[in-house]
Amino acid sequence: MGVFDYKSMKGEHAKALLNNALVLSEYAYDSTGKPLATGGWAPIGAQALGVTQKVDTQGTFWGETALAPSANVEILGQYDGGGRLIAMGIAFRGTSFGLTWDGAGDVASDLAAAALPGYAANYAKFAFSALLENVARYAASQGLSGKDVLVTGHSLGALGANSVATLSHDHWGGFYQDANYVTFASPTQRSGDAQVLNIGYENDPVFKAIDGKGINTSALFWGNDRGWDSAANNLVIFTDNYASFSAHLPNTLNWGVAKAHSLSGYIEGLGRIASSEFYDLTSKDSTIVVSSLTEAARETTWVEDLNRYAEKHTGNTFILGTEGNDLLKGGAGNDFLEGGGGNDRFRDDGGYNILLGGQGDNVFELHKPLASFGFANDGDGTLYINDAYGGISMTRDIGALVSQEKSYILWNSVPWSTYNVTGQGLLAGTALTPYTASANGDAQDNILTAHAAGEWLFGLGGDDHLIGGQGNNVFVGGEGNDLMVSGGGSNTFLFNGLFGNDRIEGYQGSDKLVFMGIPDLGQQYDYRSHVSMFEDNALLSFGDNSVTLVGVNMTELNGTGIYIS
Repeated sequence: MGVFDYKSMKGEHAKALLNNALVLSEYAYDSTGKPLATGGWAPIGAQALGVTQKVDTQGTFWGETALAPSANVEILGQYDGGGRLIAMGIAFRGTSFGLTWDGAGDVASDLAAAALPGYAANYAKFAFSALLENVARYAASQGLSGKDVLVTGHSLGALGANSVATLSHDHWGGFYQDANYVTFASPTQRSGDAQVLNIGYENDPVFKAIDGKGINTSALFWGNDRGWDSAANNLVIFTDNYASFSAHLPNTLNWGVAKAHSLSGYIEGLGRIASSEFYDLTSKDSTIVVSSLTEAARETTWVEDLNRYAEKHTGNTFILGTEGNDLLKGGAGNDFLEGGGGNDRFRDDGGYNILLGGQGDNVFELHKPLASFGFANDGDGTLYINDAYGGISMTRDIGALVSQEKSYILWNSVPWSTYNVTGQGLLAGTALTPYTASANGDAQDNILTAHAAGEWLFGLGGDDHLIGGQGNNVFVGGEGNDLMVSGGGSNTFLFNGLFGNDRIEGYQGSDKLVFMGIPDLGQQYDYRSHVSMFEDNALLSFGDNSVTLVGVNMTELNGTGIYIS
């Protein structure tokens, strides 16, 4: 699963479609002879399409009627290595704000879409009815069907793409009803529709500004606050403006929101999301915050989920840094933080979290004394940090921890202590704080036994047999089909990623079951969506991965000790 999944396209296939849509949308704004960046795309000329009117010397097609005279669209073909046409693209241009006839015409179209009932839905027909007929005929002559056509655009251009989708069943012989539609910053959305993937930022004042009946004033003045099932609803581009006081002003008084609407902002942010190691953990309604701070602002501004402009966020939060030095901060819930390049600093306020430092010298700030935390190292590059409230953070590529230690001199500021992460423990000068005792496996099948309360058991790869001690152990089976046996007490069983098909013997109500970073989870955080009975055992299933609680009836589970993030 991923935030850009569309129809049956998932993973790399969905990312490729997204990239093509971005490339075509960018070309629609500037088609003055520049080559397309990727994908084997090239413009298809008016002569090939049999069009003789409303086309300029650059090959751009203009609106065919007085209802949308300044509309622009590009028609492109995608070719394989042998020069065979394998797909076509229809890329609508967005609003031109220049003080020209073209710009005035686009603004008039924007106003008409907001004020005139039916204008937005019929925009493509007003602008390009004949051209779209010719494109359909040409595509069919080349052996292509509607499934081979990508319709896209940004802003007003996205409105045009949505209009084609709306009209596709009853116009142009139904050719476009099976086309692919991926748009950016579209002011219009359609409810109950999976035909279009509308992608936009919450802090983009244009995204969702027209709701089909008129102007959505809340979106236009304060940012979108309404979820649509055809849209990615919780994406934030974290700009200098978004972090500032200006973000509290109505958008009509806050011109700094313009970056959140720019196509360059979409290319930057969406590319970062698509390349994230967390991508497969996201879904269409995931809260994803992407840093787009200037270099100066990155030195002092923490990137976090401020939850501005929108209804209250729920579920996991993904916070993605840049290739520079970032300050990334999670909240009290379950967070996924990714630094990328640069020397990054991280904070978090609790929950079950995964932190990926990335390249550079990365630091995790602990805003309590070191003694408030427990630390375990699996020997395979992951440091586990267990806070005093039971939350766990899995961290990778974190080179140092800093903690706030108590000061007994009232007029001194609270001192920070730095601890370097080593294979043996946390090193501050010459003082070593050892990790919590653990038994660590490897890629083979291992039998691991805890010899003391509080010990961690790391199976890593293979089909492992983990045996608890006197209690309060933490079991991390890793990949493979593992058997975990409780030795009593209150234990934590932690499952991450594709963890296999595991069994737990001796599970009791005081134990915790923690599921972190499970692909294809979507927004299904309620354990009742995953539990069933198998023979006489409760079974928790997550796609092809599962945990069997041997001898436990599902009625014995109440969810208070089951955490899904």
